[in-house]
Amino acid sequence: MIAAIARTFYRFVGGNTTVPVTLGLRNIYILPTGYGMLYLTVVGAMLAGSINYNNNLGFLLTFLLGSLGMTAMMYTYSMLYGLRLESAAAVPVFAGEAVDVEITIDGIDRPRTGIRWFFNPAEHSREDFRSGEPAHVRVRAWTVHRGLFDPGWLRIVSDYPLGLFQAWARINIDLQCLVYPRPVSAPEPGTRTSSAPREGHIAQTAGVDDFLGLSAYQPGDSPGRIHWQAYSRGRGLHTKTFAGQAGRGLMLDIEDIQGDDMERKLSILCFHILKAHHQRRSFGLRLAGQLFPAANGRVHRDRCLRALALYGNG
Repeated sequence: MIAAIARTFYRFVGGNTTVPVTLGLRNIYILPTGYGMLYLTVVGAMLAGSINYNNNLGFLLTFLLGSLGMTAMMYTYSMLYGLRLESAAAVPVFAGEAVDVEITIDGIDRPRTGIRWFFNPAEHSREDFRSGEPAHVRVRAWTVHRGLFDPGWLRIVSDYPLGLFQAWARINIDLQCLVYPRPVSAPEPGTRTSSAPREGHIAQTAGVDDFLGLSAYQPGDSPGRIHWQAYSRGRGLHTKTFAGQAGRGLMLDIEDIQGDDMERKLSILCFHILKAHHQRRSFGLRLAGQLFPAANGRVHRDRCLRALALYGNG
């Protein structure tokens, strides 16, 4: 019931809440905290007593405390007012890991203190900002399943300086983070050579045995295979290539894994993709309706992991 009322309130009262956004009058809300309610109750009782007894010192103290509370409320609100959130980004993670969403904030026009950022109150990030500098805030959210992860609404909260009032904004960062299956160690599934050589011949494929020569650098190639000596001599970026036997090229097929648990099958494939990439082995991947020919490199690895993450999700 309360959640439904809150959604209705934000829908009809709130302003723009999608990044990029500038926090202002239509998307910042403020209410007294528990201490603030107690403070206002005491000030109200002091005012009633001063009126009843016509006590000038009582009026003086009441108005002094009242002005202090009003000043604190304005300072609390100003901590959020004018903040501009430019973008949100996150790198893919594995299921069960925390994703760090990086929020980019435009130049800070004045110092701001004690601002908390969170998707879940148990995992908040507290940041102070200095004037005149762009800022980046990392907000953590925990994943559970593979696929596209939506961290939900970002809350930005401040109760600085006295904790009597709490100002907050509720922002939709419009971000879906890619979550890969959690790797599960298991014996290598029944594999086939990624390309069948003719009998009595050895096919030359990308491997890690004998040095063949240099090839032009391609985005995603491992830094460990870059020929830095050639680069230092001004010859540009080149990658060292090796010759191996075709039998070392893996073809990972989901149908080769026994069992009915699809998530476990995907996790096993994820483990062997990471293992092959770490060993710099050429590998391919076959899923239902999808085929990724044998290759290596970071781009190929990320393409296969993405296919695992989105498998069966339309």
